[in-house]
Amino acid sequence: MTVSHKAMEPYHRARVGRRRAARPWWLIGLLPLLASPVAAERGAAGWRTYRSEKFGYEFSYPPDVELKVYFDGSSAEIRDAKTGNPLAELEVWPAAECPRQPPGASARAIGIERVTSVTQADGPEGSSWCGEPLAVLEHTSASGLAIYEIELTCKSERIPDSDDGSDAAAPQVTTEGTKGPTYFADISPSWRNRILFADPVGIDPRTSPSKQKPDPAIVRKILDTLETFSIQKPNALCVDELQHRGFTAPSPAIGQQ
Repeated sequence: MTVSHKAMEPYHRARVGRRRAARPWWLIGLLPLLASPVAAERGAAGWRTYRSEKFGYEFSYPPDVELKVYFDGSSAEIRDAKTGNPLAELEVWPAAECPRQPPGASARAIGIERVTSVTQADGPEGSSWCGEPLAVLEHTSASGLAIYEIELTCKSERIPDSDDGSDAAAPQVTTEGTKGPTYFADISPSWRNRILFADPVGIDPRTSPSKQKPDPAIVRKILDTLETFSIQKPNALCVDELQHRGFTAPSPAIGQQ
């Protein structure tokens, strides 16, 4: 028997409410919640659906995949259900309502910036990063959402040791390879640009090979089921808005400076 999504919602919410009430407040958000196995009509038979009521998105995933969701859907992990090996990491960005975004901001620009910034890595006497030149492909999901596929060029910079121990030697930049494909989708509500970032495991040439061969195609199949729905705008007031209204932050007390 197939149970509809709408029929399961009251039961699911009631169970979630009972679980949260029984847990200490300091555990809420720290423990991963297995995604609710609501029957999905999208995708192949046996696919399940996760729905984030806070961020207004939902997607389906196959039965051979385990989904662990954190902080009401602001981040998640996709793992192989048999081996437990990680397949991809998901992140909503920006998850917070503050600071406010400047006029002209777009989900595409925010997504490319986020995809690039998470690849920065500093190490002893050097650094590495992934970015330009990069390739950006865009397509739409079955529900019409914009999905972006990114490939980035990864480089590293090292300062070679000089014979006299000085730092006068010029940095050496080496191309490490290409990271990709990695993905993000536009899940923006009406008042804020927001993306769902999906980063497959094992596609970064700077990291050690994973236990399981990466399969970015499964991430794209999952994103192709992505849909958004309307949510209520949070009643949030940012610090810069308080300052515009004449409020100032209190000075720290003596001894706390």
